[in-house]
Amino acid sequence: MGELCIKVGGVTLTEHRIHGESKEGIQWYLGPVVAWLLSQWKWLMHEEAYTWKTHSGESAAFTVEADLERYMASAYPSDRLVYKHIRAWWMRHALRSADPSALLPSIVIRRVEDTIEVSWLDKQPDFSPEGHELNLNPGVALFPVEEVAKPLWEFLQWATTSAQPVTRDDHTQIQSLRKRLEATQQTQSVELEAAYMADDICHEVMDKIRSSHWIPNGKALTDIPVVTQFDMPVLMFGGLNVDIGTSDVRKLFDVLVQQHRGTDDKELAELVSSPSIYEYLQPYTHGYELAYQIREALQIDTDVAFVDVEKHLERLGIAIQEIDLKTNSVRGVAIAGEDFLPTIVINTSHKFNNSARGRRFTLAHEFCHILFDRSRAKRLSHISGPWTSGRVEKRANAFAAMFLATPHALERALNSVSSRDRKVINKLAETFGIGTGALLEHLRNFDLISEDDFQAISGYRYH
Repeated sequence: MGELCIKVGGVTLTEHRIHGESKEGIQWYLGPVVAWLLSQWKWLMHEEAYTWKTHSGESAAFTVEADLERYMASAYPSDRLVYKHIRAWWMRHALRSADPSALLPSIVIRRVEDTIEVSWLDKQPDFSPEGHELNLNPGVALFPVEEVAKPLWEFLQWATTSAQPVTRDDHTQIQSLRKRLEATQQTQSVELEAAYMADDICHEVMDKIRSSHWIPNGKALTDIPVVTQFDMPVLMFGGLNVDIGTSDVRKLFDVLVQQHRGTDDKELAELVSSPSIYEYLQPYTHGYELAYQIREALQIDTDVAFVDVEKHLERLGIAIQEIDLKTNSVRGVAIAGEDFLPTIVINTSHKFNNSARGRRFTLAHEFCHILFDRSRAKRLSHISGPWTSGRVEKRANAFAAMFLATPHALERALNSVSSRDRKVINKLAETFGIGTGALLEHLRNFDLISEDDFQAISGYRYH
């Protein structure tokens, strides 16, 4: 028995009221929590990817809870299989899986590139006694890896060394936990990194990369079994369930090698920042604000209709490479950070990049990633596709739309015509060099086109 108090960024997640009295810590059996942390350590600290398809851009706590509810009651065999995957992921990352009977808060811990995401819900425990209520609002926070790993590891050390056995079973359990702690501490960095690698092909390619001329640039703590900074190929390929083959991985790795030993241009470095993906804004609103900032910094007037995105990328020292990948799920890739020349890779086999307008949008989209989606370590190896974080991609899409077409310029162009039909929108899209679909969404977001016109032009009608 013990009292467990969990604080995240100054918020006490275990604070609760019991029979009218407020308490910070929860008194319960600590053994299951210690055992769970030890058994799931490498996954908690290193696994990012969901093992099922989800379009949620919310926190892991919200995403997993929503998807569990969605698939739990389904009668379809395929959905039941998905549910098993979600449940297994939940067991690896959700604190409540340590002891479902405990009065623990609904906390989920997972890796996000070179940070740790801690997220939580206001959901009460399933077996709360009468008069017990957690004082909790939903939330999420991102921390440097060591700021999460260190206190959790210290807790494990304290629990396994200070526990006083009373019965023979207690003694057996404590000895078992101590042995598991020692075994966990001996875990090699390669095995820890493997938890981040969601695809068997990625494991296979990484083995080949390690035996090649590539010099690893990952970092790990010496006294705690945790990788604080992934090797760049791991960061590129590992965090997501990617529909990608060995030859494509090899091509992208070759780009990493080519761009190694490069640096950010001074002007670009001054523009780079890492705003949270969990700003209290809609992703498209956040993307619009960021695009405004960059247009102003690059002195692009709000009335300018056509923005030469390639000229501005060249000005900032961002390289553009075109490669033909076999997969059509990768639209573009952004690479940047310490010791890397910032680069945007265009997948020429992706249908989105077959037109000049689609290619321009991809460049602007990846530009957003280079500017604003680097980790706290100021590194980025981001592949854009349908399985990436919905929130991150929506923000980048909004940035691209605003960077290429401001509402000021659009409103001026619309005021010069008398109708809002498909021909007008197509001509407008050509003028601004943006796809018709993206432009329509953009116009709707700014109420520059009515919902009826949007539905009619886009070809959708509600019946």
